[in-house]
Amino acid sequence: MPLVRRIGTLAVTGAILFGAACSNDDNAPTAPTTATVAGSYKATRFVVTSPLGTENVLQEGGSVTTTFAADGTVTGHVTVPSQSVDEDFAGSWKLQNGQVEIEDVPGDSFVEDVSFKPVGKTLVGDETFSGVRVELTLTKQ
Repeated sequence: MPLVRRIGTLAVTGAILFGAACSNDDNAPTAPTTATVAGSYKATRFVVTSPLGTENVLQEGGSVTTTFAADGTVTGHVTVPSQSVDEDFAGSWKLQNGQVEIEDVPGDSFVEDVSFKPVGKTLVGDETFSGVRVELTLTKQ
């Protein structure tokens, strides 16, 4: 193959590969948006680990339900039988650095302290407070 033809073939192949590398990959993760996060969620994992042991709150009859509205408001309910917690909560939420942050919740609800990472149709929270780890996964309903 003559050298000029080889260089031309390499240039075309390189352009095709470069174009493929820069194309929009439908399987690539996209940044969360208010529209993709908004909706109703239910806890599908709620585990608390402390120096006293590990508690699967859902197996003990606990629950978390919440609705993230597109207007930035959040409402929900949390139940933790071992702590005698059974309360509604309301506040606001926002996306910050790719995480869902709940804010302005009156009272002493822990949900305001957990940052959630959007992963598919779930919001995954994993935070440690004063030696107590809270793992909370909310799944979109």
